[in-house]
Amino acid sequence: MAKSEVYKNLPGFEVPVGEALNVLSSMWDAPASSDERAPSEFRASRMNLILHLGFDCSHEDANAVFQTALDFSRRYPCRIVFLCAQPDSWDAESGMVCKIYSQCDIGLSGTDMSCCEVLALGYTLGDRQYLENQVSLFLETDLPTYYWPVLFDSAELLSYYKFFFKQANRIVFDTARERFAIEDVLIDQPEKIHDIAHSRFLSVRQSIGQFMSSFPVADIIDGLESASISGSPCFKAEGHALIGWIREILDTCYGEDSRTMVSITEDFEESDCAALVLAFSYSNENGIECVMNFDAGQAIIEATLAGENHSATSGVKLLEPAEALAEALFFS
Repeated sequence: MAKSEVYKNLPGFEVPVGEALNVLSSMWDAPASSDERAPSEFRASRMNLILHLGFDCSHEDANAVFQTALDFSRRYPCRIVFLCAQPDSWDAESGMVCKIYSQCDIGLSGTDMSCCEVLALGYTLGDRQYLENQVSLFLETDLPTYYWPVLFDSAELLSYYKFFFKQANRIVFDTARERFAIEDVLIDQPEKIHDIAHSRFLSVRQSIGQFMSSFPVADIIDGLESASISGSPCFKAEGHALIGWIREILDTCYGEDSRTMVSITEDFEESDCAALVLAFSYSNENGIECVMNFDAGQAIIEATLAGENHSATSGVKLLEPAEALAEALFFS
C-alpha cells in the first residue's frame, strides 16, 4: 500500500495495528533506576484527543497541528489518536497502518514530568467502515474525548464520521484553516462545536468587554444602527468570530428584534496584516471604534457615549496555538 507523505513523515515507529496497545503499554513498563521513579508513574492521561486529518492537509499542516497537540499535552496529559487518510491508496480494499509515539517533558522542579502518547492511524476507503471500532479500542476508557478535524474539503465529507461527533464531549475546528463554515456541519448537538479562531482572540474580547462594562447598557445601545469589522484578510476567521460574538451580545440586548434593528458587516480587503477595526455606528452623535494592532500588541478604543468622550488602551495578543486549543476545548 502506498502510504501518504503526511503519514510517513509523522514521528514514531510503525507497529502492527493489533499490537499497538501492547507495545505502547510495554514502553511504560520499564523498571525504574535506583534514583528515579518508574516511567509508568507519569502515565496519567486526563483525556483523549482525536486529531483527524482530511485530504487537504499538507505535510506542513500536519506537523503544525501535531506540534500543537504535543504542546497542549504538556499541560494537559492525554492520549492523542492521530487519524490520517491515505489518498495515494484510498481505493485499496484495506491497508490500515499504525505508528506509536510517546514523549515526556521534565517540569520546572526537575523531578516532575508530564507525558503524552500518540497512536497514529493511517487508513483507506476500505478501512473506513472499521475506523469507529478501531479508534474506540485506542481510546482510554472512562475519560472525556475531544475531536479536532483538520482540513476536510467540505462539511459534507465529515458526515461519514458522525460517530466521532457522538463520542466527543466537544468538537473543535480552526476556521482560519478550514474552507467551509462550521455552521454548515450537520450535527445533532451543535453546541458541541467550538472555534479555535474565536478562542485565539480571548484577550481582545476581554479588552472590549472590560471597556464596555464601564457604561450603562442603555447608553451603549442608544441609537445603535450597525456594527462592523474590517481590516486584514489575515484575521478574517478571527474577525468573523469576533463580530459573531458581538451579534450574540446584541441578541441578548434586543431579543428577536436585534437582526432588524442592528446590521452587521464584514470587510477584509485591506492589506495591512497587523490590524483590525471594530466600529459601532449610531443615528445620533454616539460612536465606538476599537483599533487592534497585533504588531504593537495593543488595542485603542475611543468612544462617544451620552455626550462624553472616552478612550482606553490595552494590551492584546493572539493566544499561542496550544493555549487557543485549550481555551476552545475547556473554557469557551
